[in-house]
Amino acid sequence: MKISSRMIYWIGGSPCSGKSTIAELLTDKYDLIYYKCDEAYQKHIERCKADLHPIMTKIKGLSINGIFSRPLEQQVKETIMFYKEEFGMILGDIDRIVSSKPLLIEGAAILPDVVFPLLSNLNHGIWIIPTADFQIEQYSKREWIHSILEECQDPNQSFENWMNRDIQFAEYINKDAHSKGLKLIKVDGRASIEDNLAIVEEHFKLTKKRY
Repeated sequence: MKISSRMIYWIGGSPCSGKSTIAELLTDKYDLIYYKCDEAYQKHIERCKADLHPIMTKIKGLSINGIFSRPLEQQVKETIMFYKEEFGMILGDIDRIVSSKPLLIEGAAILPDVVFPLLSNLNHGIWIIPTADFQIEQYSKREWIHSILEECQDPNQSFENWMNRDIQFAEYINKDAHSKGLKLIKVDGRASIEDNLAIVEEHFKLTKKRY
């Protein structure tokens, strides 16, 4: 079944915004097929080819320290380019999903400018980003981050670089989504996950019907 003929809902954005939690709740409530980009990341990076995916290939060869010690502007630019290269692989995965149920595709790789041409209905795409303060607060609570930072020569500086990269990535998503008239939620912690879920449901025009 071709992408253009499928019912697909897209949730993009940046880390620590609650988009994965919302996707899981929607999947259970509306019996959707959930494709989580993060779960395909390792498979994609193992399959990348230098001629087709130069940035993915470059990142694949970097250590954790190397990833976070690059100049900030380069990190942001290459993160965006990485996701653009990966998106072709994501589309290939989607095309191989055999089901008549609607699909829910979620992840940071769902950039506004790559999804926009695929949207026959703007209500089928939404982007969720955190404010800078909320992002840092949420990242700091994640225990697994410490094991990653231990591999860096300067853990504190690497964490700062990581946060600044994601803050600027969120700003990129914000500007790109607004320039195309796409729906965006900015999460600052004042609204509950249920509140944001309701916004997504209303935007997608979902009902309690099971498919």
